[in-house]
Parts: sequence; structure tokens; C-alpha cells
Amino acid sequence: MKKIIIITLFLAGSLSAQTLIDSYPESNYSVEFTHLRSTLPIAGQSFIGNGYTLTSAKFYIFKTGVVSGSVFAQIYAHTGTYGTSSKGTGDILVESEPVNVSTISGSLSLVTFTFSTPYTLQNGTYYITALSYSGTDGIYMGADNTSPSHAGNTSLNADATWYSYSGYDLIFYIYGTAPSATFVPIISID
Repeated sequence: MKKIIIITLFLAGSLSAQTLIDSYPESNYSVEFTHLRSTLPIAGQSFIGNGYTLTSAKFYIFKTGVVSGSVFAQIYAHTGTYGTSSKGTGDILVESEPVNVSTISGSLSLVTFTFSTPYTLQNGTYYITALSYSGTDGIYMGADNTSPSHAGNTSLNADATWYSYSGYDLIFYIYGTAPSATFVPIISID
């Protein structure tokens, strides 16, 4: 009599748990960086992808003056030397759902931005995670310019030109989910 044995191997990943990909916590905060507005609408921080699918980002921000409209988190491709002259390049790779600025506090707080369009961050690839707001008055971002120690660096986009700032690190968090689990059956026939 022949026996058939099927063994299933679990090869990779968790199914849906959100995992921290990279961050620079608010305990590092020392200064407000930039004033996002129509002429300086984008500021970001370089980080390294890990093969996970992006789910959300958090920034340490507050609003000032008369603000209206929405603010977005965005991911850009990276150019320059990581950690010293990182800056964004090209079109937006993926953008979060909008956050209405009326819901943002007038004092520093972490604000979550959700990415509903799946985007996989390639393992070992550099990216820029950025915040975008182009209204009047503006949004300030918490940063560290006292002893910045994140491996990446800050950059901003003013009048459609990217600039790098190696003496600053933004306060940020990037989250994603691991690749889907893969099951491979192994069949043995006696």
C-alpha cells in the first residue's frame, strides 16, 4: 500500500501585523523645522526600505496661523549620498490619504497618515518620507538639530527644487506589513 505524505512549509512573513520600519522618536526633538506652505510645500527624511508594504507614517507637527485644506505624507525616490546629501527626486511614488488641517493641533503632536494604496519598499533601497502642504500660513515639523543621529538626513522642496540638510533629522515613524506568508507543499510517496 502506498502512503502519500504532504508536508506544508511556512516560508515567510506575518499576515497583517503592522511593523515599525524606521523612526526617529519625539524624545529627540529640539527645534521646529521649516514652515510648510505654498512656496515650500514639501519636507522629508531619508530612510532605508526593508521589503515591507508601506501602511502608514507619523510626523511630529503643529499648525500655525490660518490654515485650510489637506496635508499628505508622500514617498519619493532618493538621490544624493545617504545621510549627508539625501534628497527626493522624481514624481511621488505613493501618497497617503489626506488629513484635514483642521484636525491638526496648534501644539506639537504625532499625526498619523494612512497609505491605502499598496506600495512595497524594496529591501536596502533608500527613500524619502515627506510631508506635503501647500496652503497659506503653515505646518511646522518637529526635528532635531542639536545632536541628529538618524542614519539619514532631512531634505526639503522649495519652488520645485530639492535641497538637503545634513544638520537636521525630522521626527518620524514609518510602518509596514511583512510580505504575505508563502506555503509550499512537499509531497512524498512511499
